[in-house]
Amino acid sequence: MLTLLDAMSKDFTAEVIIPENSRLAPVLKSKHIKYHEVPHIADQSFSPAGTKAIHRKLKEIAPDIVHTHASFSGRVAARRYGKCKIVHTLHCAFPVPKSRKSFPMRQIMGCINNRYSDRMIATSPVAKKTLLEMGASEKKIRVVYNGVPQAREFSPDETVKLREKYNIPSHAFVVAYIARLTKIKGHDYVLDAAKELPFNVVVLFAGDGDYEQHLRERIKNERLDNVRMLGFVDDVDEILAIMDVQINASYVSETSSLSLLQGMSIGKPAIVTNFSGNPYVIENKANGLLVPPCDPEALDEAITQLKEDSDTYQWLSKGAIKRYNKQFTAKKMAEETENVYREILNKS
Repeated sequence: MLTLLDAMSKDFTAEVIIPENSRLAPVLKSKHIKYHEVPHIADQSFSPAGTKAIHRKLKEIAPDIVHTHASFSGRVAARRYGKCKIVHTLHCAFPVPKSRKSFPMRQIMGCINNRYSDRMIATSPVAKKTLLEMGASEKKIRVVYNGVPQAREFSPDETVKLREKYNIPSHAFVVAYIARLTKIKGHDYVLDAAKELPFNVVVLFAGDGDYEQHLRERIKNERLDNVRMLGFVDDVDEILAIMDVQINASYVSETSSLSLLQGMSIGKPAIVTNFSGNPYVIENKANGLLVPPCDPEALDEAITQLKEDSDTYQWLSKGAIKRYNKQFTAKKMAEETENVYREILNKS
């Protein structure tokens, strides 16, 4: 959302509704973006009290379009307000249970999605598939890939200092996994691969989550001295600068990882599982390497290949920048999102 707001053209003016005491408040304030803090919307996608609070705020703002990111309360409030169009973005692509793809649940879910959205934006073809499996109308769905601003680049001297900051040896080949620490992200398979990696390969886990303690215990008990837990990192650009390769080992849900896009913007190849939305971001042997999910040996081989084969590494690095510039810039995401806005306004 922040990237979209930064890249949006002057044709549109945005105001943001956020929960009370949201960490977004100071960020929006620093960007001079008008925001409204509303109660009862922090902990769940839908609540009657949250819907009423948003509805009251919409009557005050009088928007032409309400664009929601996961907030069903926002969509219901917007439809109740009745004087605006509704755009809903689906960022995830969890497997839809068989029971929800069958009668009558598919019809019920489809009715809800179609009733409370004039357009649905899927951030990947796999997100579109999820919407279709839940009965959404294909006519209402538009695929708009996530986009990111180019990551900040550092001088060689600055990079040396960053390596010192994170206690990374100057000769080390650095592999980074930037993601929430949760089971479905496949960090366990990365640890399994780390056991077999050459001595001068360092693996960084950047992020926090409910799986953190489990991973720390494994690293300690199995003496995986080449794996570092960084916790939540405020300045991801620093990690992108010191890493050589980025990985993504998800095996349940993934659409278009923002950190993968950020790494691509400065020519960092990626090794990702051939699963869900990953292959729509990383093309095998073009801007990275694809490996089977839950396969530590394949992950180990891919990392070793990029460490030892400089020609392949440079080829993938150039391919990463090319792919980013073609599909995943913040400007392109904003332009395509605004096209969705114009489409529904012209039909009003």
